[in-house]
Amino acid sequence: MIELLLPCPLSAGWELLWQQNLPRQAGALPLGGFSGMELDWPGRRLWLLSDAPRTHSLELSWRGGVRQPQFLLKAPQHLTDQGNSRLDGEALVRAGQGGRFWMASEGRTGLKSKAALLELAPTELGGFRVLRRSALPEAWQPAEGFGMRSNRGPEALVALTPDRLLLAPESELQQDQGGQLRLLLARLQGPDLIFSPLGARLQVASPSGYEAHWGLTALVPAELTKRSKKHTPLLLALWRGYAEPDSWWNRLSLLPRIPLEAKAGAPLSPLMSWNLKRIGLEPDNWEAMEGGPPLEDGRPTLLMASDNNFNPLQQNRLALLAPRRSGRCESWPP
Repeated sequence: MIELLLPCPLSAGWELLWQQNLPRQAGALPLGGFSGMELDWPGRRLWLLSDAPRTHSLELSWRGGVRQPQFLLKAPQHLTDQGNSRLDGEALVRAGQGGRFWMASEGRTGLKSKAALLELAPTELGGFRVLRRSALPEAWQPAEGFGMRSNRGPEALVALTPDRLLLAPESELQQDQGGQLRLLLARLQGPDLIFSPLGARLQVASPSGYEAHWGLTALVPAELTKRSKKHTPLLLALWRGYAEPDSWWNRLSLLPRIPLEAKAGAPLSPLMSWNLKRIGLEPDNWEAMEGGPPLEDGRPTLLMASDNNFNPLQQNRLALLAPRRSGRCESWPP
């Protein structure tokens, strides 16, 4: 049986269990820019990845229960062995043999550092060091009028299987149009990392006519156990909308299964979308998402983190959501 991180019925939506602010400062180091996260629930450890000018991570110890947590922050740790070229960490995931960590790093138009997928190893101090860096294909690299837009990805990184990672940009590539996001598969074959563009594209989940204001910020599997090797898992996608001077919108959507083929097809539209403001989530720059710890009633949860952009008008936040389940869904999942 596959455990699903979904409401039942889907229209039941989500419950906001809590949201809380994190500090803005750790000693002399400003805290913020949290764009990726990874949770080790058995070890009660949570890592937040910052896209600060010098990439660093923040490890938190989860104290207390699921519904009333207290977080003990350790000293932030800069990413070691990252070299001289600037990195821009946007997503963090654990996958592969031995539970290796992977980080997606953005590229910037006119800068030498390329958009890349990096393999990381945890350090004794609680941070990470770079083991290898693999540049994304040239069709994805930010350039004048081509590739990803500057500061627009890869924003989302998810493990489909232990040896297959999926990357997605925040918005469509410059050579594309219509709010359709390309997808890139990274396959781990022994020591090699092989990139394969997929034919399927995601349609941006936004109100009609507002595609330019919306972007994809995170992906997580909606299927938690015993995933089929024949199919990709259903995915939950986090979308962020923004308009000047300070308006934010946030949506969560359920995506259909993504075919791992090179042949192009019709764009994939969300099967269901939920407006997160309606459940009380503070409208903000929510960028990171991860499967959270289970509740006492057995329901899974969804953990989220916001990126304050190092802006004094924004906050570093964590939030925990749980799928609502009605009495009609005692046999869920079917």
